[in-house]
Amino acid sequence: VLGGKSSSGDSANTTGSGGSSGGAVAEGQYTVDEALQLQKALKTAFAEDSFQKLLRRAEASYPKRGQRGHADQVAFTTQLQGLLLHVYRTVLPRKPWLLQGGWEGYKEMMLKMSTASEDPRVIQGKEEINRILGLPRHTTIRPPNEEPVFVETPDGSGNVTAALSSAPMLTDADGDCAHEFWEEDRAGQLVIVAPRAGA
Repeated sequence: VLGGKSSSGDSANTTGSGGSSGGAVAEGQYTVDEALQLQKALKTAFAEDSFQKLLRRAEASYPKRGQRGHADQVAFTTQLQGLLLHVYRTVLPRKPWLLQGGWEGYKEMMLKMSTASEDPRVIQGKEEINRILGLPRHTTIRPPNEEPVFVETPDGSGNVTAALSSAPMLTDADGDCAHEFWEEDRAGQLVIVAPRAGA
């Protein structure tokens, strides 16, 4: 999950001792100590009972997730990415990291850790995170191609914007209830519409 090796193998940006606290670090890169602190915060979040219960539930729902090409593998990966997304949204924006929440922040984090990722302590931290997540030791998690439009949150941790939570529910002619109704216009754009009344 963290500290995967750079595919380029280029060490031109590194001086000193691989980004450790005793050597110089390229601009925009985490020192080894900073990388270890971020890994520690993520390990703590992944080890929380609430996260582990949801992870165990996902594992039980997809018992054949380890079989290459099985439908359980894709479904479990999607579920795991949703669980990870919640942690990344919570941990990454915190001080001192101040990264974006979610997968964009994860990508930023991976870029900032590319120098420190060669340090044995950071590699060990990555392996410890994989163990907490029940993944093979050398797994590197890849972000989904796009942020999902919505993510299932069985623990009820999903966000509801204040504007929507205070808005009245509307009912259309079919009996559907929602805060907003959207339709595709002739140009193919989604637009908010008033619910149609019954005939």
